[in-house]
Amino acid sequence: MKVLIALDDSPISARAAHEATRLFDHVDTEFLVINVATLITPWVAMAPYGMIAPLRVDPRWTEPGYNADADLMAQADALGVPSPQIVTDIGDPITLICQAADDQDVDVIVVGSHDKSALRRLLDPSIADGVVHHTHRPVLVVSGQPPDHS
Repeated sequence: MKVLIALDDSPISARAAHEATRLFDHVDTEFLVINVATLITPWVAMAPYGMIAPLRVDPRWTEPGYNADADLMAQADALGVPSPQIVTDIGDPITLICQAADDQDVDVIVVGSHDKSALRRLLDPSIADGVVHHTHRPVLVVSGQPPDHS
């Protein structure tokens, strides 16, 4: 079995990784972990002379010496993902997650879903929702916070 886990720096993403390893922790499971640096642009920021500012990549990916693969491997290791294959890329997360799932012929994609208001979804579309609607593969969407067992 191959499981693709989409990770970012959020707590819900960490929870998704935890749930994936808990649910699919079999001897023959191969884990792949993907992180996509999203192209971002300032809020309707206008450059001089009325031109829209160009897209730019998340600044940490352009820092000298930054190694996205090593950073993602350390994050996956800290979350307990056993011996993952690492996939990093820059671009549209929905497209690249679905493409990686197809390229690697995964059995399931695991993504976290952030609780967003309708307005926030309009301005910042849900990656989980986009993946669900743009892949033919099963998708496990992990949402909310872990239950309080106190």
